Amino acid sequence: MNTTTQLGAEVPSEEPLARDEERISRIAWVSIFIALALAGWAATFFILTEAVQLWQYIIYPILVCLPVLFGIASARYTHITHVDLLRGYQGRLIMRSIELEKLASHDELTELYNRRYFYERFQEGLARARTSNRTLALVALDIDGLKMINDEYGHAVGDIIIANLAKVINKHIRNNDVPARLGGDEFAVLMPDTDKRGAYALAQRLWEELEETPMYEHEGLRVLLSVSIGVSGYPWGGEDIDEMMHWADADMYANKVGRRLPQSATSVPQQTLTDDSGPEDLSWN
Repeated sequence: MNTTTQLGAEVPSEEPLARDEERISRIAWVSIFIALALAGWAATFFILTEAVQLWQYIIYPILVCLPVLFGIASARYTHITHVDLLRGYQGRLIMRSIELEKLASHDELTELYNRRYFYERFQEGLARARTSNRTLALVALDIDGLKMINDEYGHAVGDIIIANLAKVINKHIRNNDVPARLGGDEFAVLMPDTDKRGAYALAQRLWEELEETPMYEHEGLRVLLSVSIGVSGYPWGGEDIDEMMHWADADMYANKVGRRLPQSATSVPQQTLTDDSGPEDLSWN
């Protein structure tokens, strides 16, 4: 889904509603004026032709009722139209509110969550994990050499690569996971109710697809990404957000330096999955 609304977009103006009200009022008054004009013309005609009884008992009561009927009809029409206008205006406000809320919580290029929203969800998820004795995993990912890609091929190509990477992340996560672009070449996925095995399984799936699938192809140019991925989690990889981010970054740096591939979920040593010896055990072997 492509969001085209900008942060500077204004709330819908009230001018269209005011114009519609003015048009409706004009129609109502014109209708009443026409009815009165017809009554006056008919009165003159029947008086001049001396058809007094016909005028007095038949035509006059009808003409007297016409303005009233026109007024009632116009008022009813005005009320219905106003209700429709207000409903439409309310609908536009709701849609604009949804758009602005998405712009405030999402990265425009990737449509992943932005840094601010990610940390809000991180805080909520960590508090929930603490109070209910549950697990919370963090997978952090950096693009290696994004600046070089931008310098060599241009920022437009770099943006396409970033957007395609986001699609790969969305492809492999669950509905309740929280994927985010933290800024530039930094990405992260928050995984509620996930242990080390689940976190490393996602890391491996991302690594394998990104190693094999070009993130940009055009006229013979194929760009494969090199990425570094780190894993951390609660309670096995930190007690708070800062610790979890620190150890995920440390794990990511160790893998970047050693160019190590993630283990498969089934090959993670059992002691790594169950011990409490600390984040230093998180690196891929």
